[in-house]
Amino acid sequence: MKNILLFFVAVFIASSCSTERKGNFRLQPDSKQNVTITSLEIDSVLLDSVTTSFVVSSGKCDSGVYVIDNYFCTLYRFDLNGKFKDRKLGTGRARNETTIGRIATHSFLADGRLVLYDYNAGYYIYNKDFLLEDYFRVVYEQTNNDGSYDRDNLYEDPYSYTPVYNDNVCRSYGNNIYFKVHLAFPNCNYIHTTDEQLRQGANILETNLEKRSLGRILSVGYPMGYYTNSLDKAIFSTVNFDISQKGNFYVTYEADTLIYQYDKDYNEQVCFGFAGKNMDLDYVTINTLSESRKNWRNERQTKGYYNWLEYVDETGLLFRSYQKGKTQSTDGLQIYKDGVLFGDVSVPKGLRVMGYVAPYCYSYVIADEEREIMYMYRFKL
Repeated sequence: MKNILLFFVAVFIASSCSTERKGNFRLQPDSKQNVTITSLEIDSVLLDSVTTSFVVSSGKCDSGVYVIDNYFCTLYRFDLNGKFKDRKLGTGRARNETTIGRIATHSFLADGRLVLYDYNAGYYIYNKDFLLEDYFRVVYEQTNNDGSYDRDNLYEDPYSYTPVYNDNVCRSYGNNIYFKVHLAFPNCNYIHTTDEQLRQGANILETNLEKRSLGRILSVGYPMGYYTNSLDKAIFSTVNFDISQKGNFYVTYEADTLIYQYDKDYNEQVCFGFAGKNMDLDYVTINTLSESRKNWRNERQTKGYYNWLEYVDETGLLFRSYQKGKTQSTDGLQIYKDGVLFGDVSVPKGLRVMGYVAPYCYSYVIADEEREIMYMYRFKL
């Protein structure tokens, strides 16, 4: 009798564990810390003045930095001291210009080509000399002839998803582009169908540029932290991610303390991470879409959440940025290597690590329309 009882206890424990760690979240956290970095000396670099709408995105290119104006559709290049080098693209019909209208997001490929993405699922691909090489548009067939949709295959169908245009992330690996996404149907979302979203909703979508079609859906479901007080996290229910040169994915959810690492086939390798310091996690509970629209901007401007992730191949360091909240005068930056936390430091608000060119780490460019300047930060480790 005792052996039978022990058998059923073992089965119960095993089944409980299997229900707690599902799909993309099978591994238990393996978090280690060896904090040797407690502060940073941070300099700012002012960029030369150019014509801009101040709605920009930026990145590292060769030994400098580029800034893309999403409204004017121009690309400016600067050296690492902020000195203007040249201007590319701009609106027009020549091969070295673009008819995109307005840029939703972009990514450079490893071979130097540039991919621009518009708000109508259009892809504009430029070669390394910024000459238009290819263009295609993904055609979505999300509904049946009567306007209904197939609920059974909704979550598995990549054509059910649309990019998250606010605070989007666009990365590349090989001939593929990856976006942060959510379901495109108004009645199927984190608020209305919470349980389904937590189990089946995808957060990253792949586009195969060679095939001109959508590929895999990734980051399916949510970690266990979202299963408690789920609607408190509705406004912070997306991910940030990066992809290494080897194809490893690093993913962090905005309201979850852990970082999840996957290989190029999206097999989970490890999860790790520590909570940021002094984060205001007193989120507003969201029960309707109207409440979400009403509170979205204020919540994201005043509350704490993990808002960027950058893997720097040159150093093997993983940087996770987080916003502390309105009551704090700084943001936070965590520094990991091989899953070990080496630093959690205060940084100026808005600082997100872009990359490394010896001897400095550089931030993405910040556009300050009120002061009519653009600048970036840099620091040594």
